[in-house]
Amino acid sequence: MPSADPAKAAHEPIEAVDLERAADWRIKKLGENPADAESREAAKSLQKLADEVRRLRAAPVYTEYLAILNWLGEFDVMADFADRALEYRMRIGADQFPETGEAYLKALIALAKETAGV
Repeated sequence: MPSADPAKAAHEPIEAVDLERAADWRIKKLGENPADAESREAAKSLQKLADEVRRLRAAPVYTEYLAILNWLGEFDVMADFADRALEYRMRIGADQFPETGEAYLKALIALAKETAGV
């Protein structure tokens, strides 16, 4: 879960926080319909991915992802990428199933390149 300490929270990877927000959305859906097995499994997967992404901050794939984000900012397509990344996160557990935090970041990198037309 995100840190309650504001100083610590400022250093949390936004990708992990976004994954947890998506997990919270799935949990809300589950509260509305306890038989929603898809949301139950998706919430578990999203939280697992968030935990793994936090542990990847020093990994080469995370460094590559940050570099791609900087590059997207230079080409003024960050908003488009953010929308597409949100759509992707919302589909995790439905028709997208990244198995690891690294696979999730690689999917975002591919999505970023596609958004920029590379």
